Amino acid sequence: MSRSATHIVSRQTLVNRICRGLLAGVSAALLGACATGPGGAAPSGVLPAPKAPDAAARAFGPQVAMRCGQQEVNVRANAEQAEVAVGGKRYLLQAQRSASGARYASSAYPGTSFWSKGDVGMLVIDGQAYPECSTVAAAPVAGPRSEGGPPRDLTVREWVVQSVDGRGVIDNSRSTLTFDPKGQIAGRAGCNRFTGVYQLQGSRLEVKGVATTRMICVPALMEQEARFLALLGQVVSFQLQRDGGLELRTQDQRRILAR
Repeated sequence: MSRSATHIVSRQTLVNRICRGLLAGVSAALLGACATGPGGAAPSGVLPAPKAPDAAARAFGPQVAMRCGQQEVNVRANAEQAEVAVGGKRYLLQAQRSASGARYASSAYPGTSFWSKGDVGMLVIDGQAYPECSTVAAAPVAGPRSEGGPPRDLTVREWVVQSVDGRGVIDNSRSTLTFDPKGQIAGRAGCNRFTGVYQLQGSRLEVKGVATTRMICVPALMEQEARFLALLGQVVSFQLQRDGGLELRTQDQRRILAR
């Protein structure tokens, strides 16, 4: 082949490559226009890329203070996860299926979970199960109160019963009292949970309408529970002690002591 012929073939090859490049560029531009539509908007039938979840949607709910035996626990949760603060440590738990209530468990800490329903819960940390958890009554906002309303010191916390009619409570049992500022009383009677209403007038205190759950426990605990509930229904006055204790008295001077 002559030198001139070779030169013509080389020019033709170069022209073909340029044309192919131009066609590829035009095709890409046309495809881009088809995908986005006029003004960059997605055409009908083409779904836009999903947006990142809004930060507010992932936010935890308000912090709830609970007490599991002697251990104080703070819990914040939403539908997907819960943050549980125990003894200076924080655990992030993921929501699990539960037949009742809300259950969360940790994949990073095996044997760590939290279940709650209403104002009660169950906590397990590293395989160690804590006593049943109960919500701690929040302190009401300080300020003037209406005549006959409950004093702030009575409603500020959950009271743990120390003795009933001069007899100490059974070891590892738990009887409690929580006075809601709106006139509701609730707690544990030893075996069962109870609810009711109370009325105050000065130092006078009256508890009415007590109802309990129907669990059965060992006879000694059931007997203690019966004494506690019977005495609670006869209370006529209360006194806050200087050492931070609470004393409930009946007309015949029998007492329930709590702290």
